[in-house]
Amino acid sequence: MGWSAQVTRRLATALVAAGLACLSGRAAAAADCLPAVLVHGPEQIRTAITVELARAGVHVTPPPGCVAEDVTVSERGLGLNLMMIDAYGRVTRRTVSDVLAAAAVIESRTGADLLVPLLPEGEVLSGERYGTDSSQNDSQGGKDEGDLPAPVEPRAPAPEVVAKAAPVSEAHAATHGVTLLVATEMAAGSDASAWAGLSLSGCVTLGPVCLGTLLRFWHDLDASDESADVIHRRDAGEVAVSLDLPFSRGRFAFRPGVELGIGWIHMGGFGAHAQDVDDNEFDHGDVSAGAHVAAAVAVWRHWSLEAGLGVSFSLFAHQAPFFVNGVTLPGEPLAYGVATLGFRYGVP
Repeated sequence: MGWSAQVTRRLATALVAAGLACLSGRAAAAADCLPAVLVHGPEQIRTAITVELARAGVHVTPPPGCVAEDVTVSERGLGLNLMMIDAYGRVTRRTVSDVLAAAAVIESRTGADLLVPLLPEGEVLSGERYGTDSSQNDSQGGKDEGDLPAPVEPRAPAPEVVAKAAPVSEAHAATHGVTLLVATEMAAGSDASAWAGLSLSGCVTLGPVCLGTLLRFWHDLDASDESADVIHRRDAGEVAVSLDLPFSRGRFAFRPGVELGIGWIHMGGFGAHAQDVDDNEFDHGDVSAGAHVAAAVAVWRHWSLEAGLGVSFSLFAHQAPFFVNGVTLPGEPLAYGVATLGFRYGVP
């Protein structure tokens, strides 16, 4: 048996009314949803971030029916990786240094309403987003309040309204992996000698470490006086493999590390027959090892100014005086204290 036209109209009207009621109910529920965050990751780190967010007033347990921003945190070397998915499904990744920085980045993305308590008393954000005081409407031209709808303050603005990027040095660390350093070096030998020279080094980031090479050349600043005029020239060099563990703190990037390689020392200008090169030249190769720490600050784009301190050892150095072609040559330094200053291209 078919439906009559009147019954059909009444049924359609009831269905439309029920749909509108459902939509209005959902809209009202969405208006009551406050920005919230769900944090996932290692238990200790997740708990620490959740505590900081709760202390800042960010909801970490969304009300039923409300959508929360989803944040997954993972460890990366000495820092933290954040993957944030907002209510619209957009994914944002950040690399930060610690729990406090992670909480600050997450908090800045949970809605502009959270910033209102931080403003000085009597100040509000733009009226286009937060409305204006109704008393101002009464004083401007005596307009009837019934003619204009009262401004409504949005309760849940889009999550992307406010964004806080990671510090420059941390953002670079996540996207770049090759660096080069050209530096001047001053060194003091364990035999009271003084040296000056240049170094060239570079490394490639492999996870939390940076593996690279080091080339350096030094010249003895006063070989004649240090050897009682026995020799007139003394040079040293090194080719080594280096391993650094870079990390950042604020604007500064630090690079503690070690190196192991081959060094050599050259002595010249001695012997009974100065015109005979074979008589007045001596070269000695050795195994070298050292450790260093450097700090850098970005100065322009990918360039950073870097200063460092270190120590280098010649593991098989001739420390005592020795004879070559009837001439007593001074001993070689066992260790060097090194100070460097130069420019690094890439990640500091």
